[in-house]
Parts: sequence; structure tokens; C-alpha cells
Amino acid sequence: SADGGLGPPLHIVIVGGGTAGWMAANLMARRWGNGRARITVVESPEIGTIGVGEGSTPSLRRFFRSIGVADADWMPACHATYKLGIRFEGWSPASGVAAYSHPFFSKLDAFHEQAFHVNCRTRRLGLDVTTLPERFFINGVLAAQGKGPQHPAHFPFDIEHGYHFDSALLGRFLAQLAQSRGVQLVQAPIRSAELSGQGDIAAVLGDGGLRIAGDLFVDCTGFHALLLQRQLGVPFHSFAGNLFND
Repeated sequence: SADGGLGPPLHIVIVGGGTAGWMAANLMARRWGNGRARITVVESPEIGTIGVGEGSTPSLRRFFRSIGVADADWMPACHATYKLGIRFEGWSPASGVAAYSHPFFSKLDAFHEQAFHVNCRTRRLGLDVTTLPERFFINGVLAAQGKGPQHPAHFPFDIEHGYHFDSALLGRFLAQLAQSRGVQLVQAPIRSAELSGQGDIAAVLGDGGLRIAGDLFVDCTGFHALLLQRQLGVPFHSFAGNLFND
């Protein structure tokens, strides 16, 4: 069992590969490897990779740290480079500001955060003071100078950052890594699921009588939502009321 108790290890079935499926597989292999759980990724050869977004926030950095992978281990394989923030050209034409930059916040910025907030409040009072984040936060300064987040060992602050990368190569790297850590791959399209008497998923079903039973199922089928919506009827909750930009 996953908690180290008696009995056979739990079988975790991740339906869908791609970046989401293989990230889930690596996280679970790191946490419940060494026989505490058996992990299978079922990936359909019929569904290609959707190239939506080839950049990340600092959460991807924390992900790689959590699974014990250094930048040098994955960045060259995925044609990756460092990303210090996000820049929006033409974000608000009526404001007269050509672009808005959002630097990723680092520990060093705690010293400048108050000045930024004071200027924001002052501007709302009608005074023309600068409120551009890249003027206050270290990643905005580094980006303007074409510099990266790496620093010498004696520098006392960590510089947060994300990455730009080839998403197809990243998915391939994560797949190879997970399999090297004991995750099993089944390449087959999943058509439906078999429910237990309690209404839980007991197995996923494919062509030619394929049946993969499991104890825990993770739906990484993206927009298809094969298990969550089509099989379990979990409703879709829109965030349209909270998204103020189209």
C-alpha cells in the first residue's frame, strides 16, 4: 500500500500522457516509489501534443527540485532557457504605457516591495509617480540588462525564475525519466471506464478487450476530460465571472 502497510502496492493509473500526465507520474514515483505503489501511464498514440504555451512560472522550478532533477539534467535536452518574468506588449493602449512587465518575485524584492506599494497608492491619489514593477524588482532589472538568474554561491538571496522550453521535448524527457524510475507505459487509446458498485472507477477500457484495473485513477486527458466529465459526470465550473480580460 502507498502508506507502507501490509498488502500489495496500490496500482495508480494515469490516463493521458503529455506534460500533465508525466509530471504526475514523476511526482508519484518520487513519493511512492520503491514498491509502495505501482504506477501506469496509459497514453494514446492517436492524440498528439497540444503546443499551448512553451513557458513557465517558477512553479516548474519547484517541480524539478521536488523530483531531484537539476537544471543541467533537463534544460539542454529541452532547448530551455531562463525566464525572469512576463512582458505584455500593448496590454492597455488607453493607458499610454507601451508594455507591462511582470517580474517574478524573489526574496530580495522584500526590500523594495513597500516602495512599490506606496507608489501604487500615491498614483491612485492622482500623482504621476512610476508604478512599473520592473523598476522595483530585481528580475525586471536583470531582464532589462539581458542577464540571467544564476548567482555566485556567496550571494545570500535566491533569484526566482521560470523557463522557456520546447513543450514536446519536455514531455518526452519526463516520460523517459518516469520510466527509468519504474513507471510503466501502456500505449493504447482509452474509450470508456468500468464503474464499481459504489460509482467509483474500477478499470479503464480500450480496444480489443483491453482492461486496466487500478486503485486510483488520475485524469490527464485534458479537454476530453474522459474520466471526470464523460464517465463520472463531474460538472465544469466556469471562471468567466472572475476573468476580467477576454
